[in-house]
Amino acid sequence: MSSVVVIGGCAPGGGGGESGGDGPITVGVEAGSPWETFFKEKAVEFTAETGIEVEFQAIPHANMRQQFLTDAIAGAGSIDVFTIDQPWLPEFASQGYLVPLDDVVSEEDRADFLPHTLDTVSYDGGLYGLPYMVHNTVLYYRTDLFEAAGLEEPPTTWDEYREYARILTDRDAGIWGTIIPGKQDGEVATRFQTFVKQTGSDIAAEDGAPTIDTPQALEAFDMMTAIQFEDQSSPPGLHDITEIQGQFLEGKVAMVFQWPYMYGMTADPSQSKVVDQVGLAISPGNPDRVSTTFSWGFGVNSASAHVDAATEWVLWATSTDVLTELSVTHVSPVPRESATEAAAEDPALTAEQHAAIATFSDSVAESTTIPMTPFYPQYQDAIAVAVSSVMSQNQDAAAALRDAQATAEAAFG
Repeated sequence: MSSVVVIGGCAPGGGGGESGGDGPITVGVEAGSPWETFFKEKAVEFTAETGIEVEFQAIPHANMRQQFLTDAIAGAGSIDVFTIDQPWLPEFASQGYLVPLDDVVSEEDRADFLPHTLDTVSYDGGLYGLPYMVHNTVLYYRTDLFEAAGLEEPPTTWDEYREYARILTDRDAGIWGTIIPGKQDGEVATRFQTFVKQTGSDIAAEDGAPTIDTPQALEAFDMMTAIQFEDQSSPPGLHDITEIQGQFLEGKVAMVFQWPYMYGMTADPSQSKVVDQVGLAISPGNPDRVSTTFSWGFGVNSASAHVDAATEWVLWATSTDVLTELSVTHVSPVPRESATEAAAEDPALTAEQHAAIATFSDSVAESTTIPMTPFYPQYQDAIAVAVSSVMSQNQDAAAALRDAQATAEAAFG
């Protein structure tokens, strides 16, 4: 199911025609996300400035890609602007479903985007969207438990991470040192890819060919299974992002890797039992302290009857002023240098919140994104199966990686 909300009306002096005032336009957004709420509220200002009305079609994340594809394949144009989860972009761009934006984004604007961030919305040398958020996972850790255990700093290497997880595990108190992902799930696959990146490798080559079955991927599984089964520093069972997040907020886990959005949740007493007990750090590495970078952004449906107006929304919604407000409102990293600097000077944020944004931004700056291949979703699915098979002990790591490689190669062709 999806819902539609109409925002705004023509402002005095509102434009029309090729200037972009030929809406209304419909923006497809993730239902229930904080970004849905934020952009719905901001759209009133957009309408006042441009005269373009904006309708929002809220779609559950699980249905977004398919609904967007259905619209694009049919050439319906019922959704003018797609909110794009980065792994979908190469698929959409390669099929001609997105309008290239190279000619409408100035060099000055391009230079304002932080390193790697425009890579997340580019395919085969072309720019097919603009990001409003570029992020990756960082280490959340319990400062009170670290202090009690005599641990002064967060871990910087896998060996330290494993050692700290052993030290911090207290089964009698119901505290686990960490929690290893293992369910068959796309988010779990992204965690595994990050572990592979931390060894200096990746799941695909520059040409998009899969490189899943590697010694580095075996290293990642060795680390995961050692913590889960040898040390028993992670709770039993197969875990996904929802459970990982929930157990940390309940105070049952000392260290987790999670997205920036959880930071605000940790400080909310209605959601968190660990208020004022949470630290952040760039992820430990083996040896690379990196985390796979992903973006959310906006792209224009090539079937839209309102391309100019839709493009105007994309440029406006990713402008410095809008992204500064997004960063401050949600204590979130944003892709523009100017917005990051403005948020860093905003007196509405506490010192802790400023430090959090700096950690999130530094993590992105140190990292790289996913292989921009149309086959990434299939690779992700194959990895998710492999991780679940290994962490359920139904298959050894070497066999699981061989199977995942074969599945990915079949997709690549």
